[in-house]
Amino acid sequence: MFKDFKPPKGYKLLITAPNYIIGELVYNLLTTSGLHPQILSSSFPYTDPVYMGRGLPVYIIVPENEFEDAKRIIKEENIDNN
Repeated sequence: MFKDFKPPKGYKLLITAPNYIIGELVYNLLTTSGLHPQILSSSFPYTDPVYMGRGLPVYIIVPENEFEDAKRIIKEENIDNN
Protein backbone atom coordinates (compact mmCIF):
# COMPACT_ATOMS: atom_id res chain seq x y z
CA MET A 1 0.00 0.00 0.00
CA PHE A 2 2.69 2.54 0.95
CA LYS A 3 5.39 1.71 -1.60
CA ASP A 4 3.11 1.66 -4.64
CA PHE A 5 1.77 5.19 -4.19
CA LYS A 6 1.96 7.38 -7.27
CA PRO A 7 0.79 10.97 -6.95
CA PRO A 8 -1.73 12.35 -9.45
CA LYS A 9 -0.41 13.80 -12.66
CA GLY A 10 1.19 17.19 -12.10
CA TYR A 11 2.09 16.45 -8.45
CA LYS A 12 5.11 15.03 -6.64
CA LEU A 13 5.28 13.23 -3.32
CA LEU A 14 7.07 15.47 -0.84
CA ILE A 15 6.94 13.35 2.32
CA THR A 16 4.99 10.59 3.99
CA ALA A 17 3.95 11.93 7.39
CA PRO A 18 3.49 9.36 10.20
CA ASN A 19 -0.10 10.46 10.91
CA TYR A 20 -2.72 13.03 9.96
CA ILE A 21 -1.82 15.45 12.77
CA ILE A 22 1.81 15.72 11.63
CA GLY A 23 0.54 15.94 8.06
CA GLU A 24 -1.61 18.93 8.97
CA LEU A 25 1.36 20.67 10.60
CA VAL A 26 3.45 20.22 7.44
CA TYR A 27 0.49 21.27 5.30
CA ASN A 28 0.03 24.48 7.33
CA LEU A 29 3.75 25.26 7.17
CA LEU A 30 3.72 24.95 3.39
CA THR A 31 0.50 26.89 2.85
CA THR A 32 1.71 29.78 5.00
CA SER A 33 4.77 29.83 2.76
CA GLY A 34 2.51 30.33 -0.26
CA LEU A 35 2.57 26.76 -1.58
CA HIS A 36 -0.36 24.50 -2.46
CA PRO A 37 0.14 21.08 -0.82
CA GLN A 38 -2.47 18.37 -0.46
CA ILE A 39 -2.86 15.64 2.14
CA LEU A 40 -3.82 12.19 0.92
CA SER A 41 -4.60 9.35 3.31
CA SER A 42 -2.58 6.18 2.84
CA SER A 43 -5.62 4.21 3.98
CA PHE A 44 -7.97 5.36 1.21
CA PRO A 45 -9.96 3.43 0.03
CA TYR A 46 -9.16 0.70 2.57
CA THR A 47 -10.69 2.35 5.64
CA ASP A 48 -12.82 5.31 6.55
CA PRO A 49 -10.25 8.13 6.96
CA VAL A 50 -12.50 10.04 9.36
CA TYR A 51 -12.37 7.28 11.95
CA MET A 52 -9.33 5.17 11.19
CA GLY A 53 -7.09 7.22 8.91
CA ARG A 54 -5.91 9.75 11.50
CA GLY A 55 -3.45 7.25 12.99
CA LEU A 56 -2.10 6.02 9.67
CA PRO A 57 0.55 7.66 7.49
CA VAL A 58 -0.52 10.36 5.06
CA TYR A 59 1.09 11.55 1.86
CA ILE A 60 1.94 15.22 1.44
CA ILE A 61 2.00 16.06 -2.26
CA VAL A 62 2.77 19.34 -3.97
CA PRO A 63 2.46 20.59 -7.55
CA GLU A 64 5.57 19.70 -9.55
CA ASN A 65 6.49 23.36 -10.05
CA GLU A 66 6.52 23.91 -6.24
CA PHE A 67 8.45 20.75 -5.35
CA GLU A 68 11.93 22.31 -5.01
CA ASP A 69 10.62 25.17 -2.84
CA ALA A 70 8.69 22.72 -0.65
CA LYS A 71 11.75 20.50 -0.29
CA ARG A 72 13.84 23.49 0.76
CA ILE A 73 11.26 24.52 3.39
CA ILE A 74 11.10 20.97 4.77
CA LYS A 75 14.90 20.86 5.00
CA GLU A 76 15.12 24.29 6.67
CA GLU A 77 12.58 23.21 9.29
CA ASN A 78 14.40 19.89 9.91
CA ILE A 79 11.34 17.81 9.14
CA ASP A 80 12.33 14.19 8.79
CA ASN A 81 10.63 11.88 6.32
CA ASN A 82 10.97 8.77 8.48
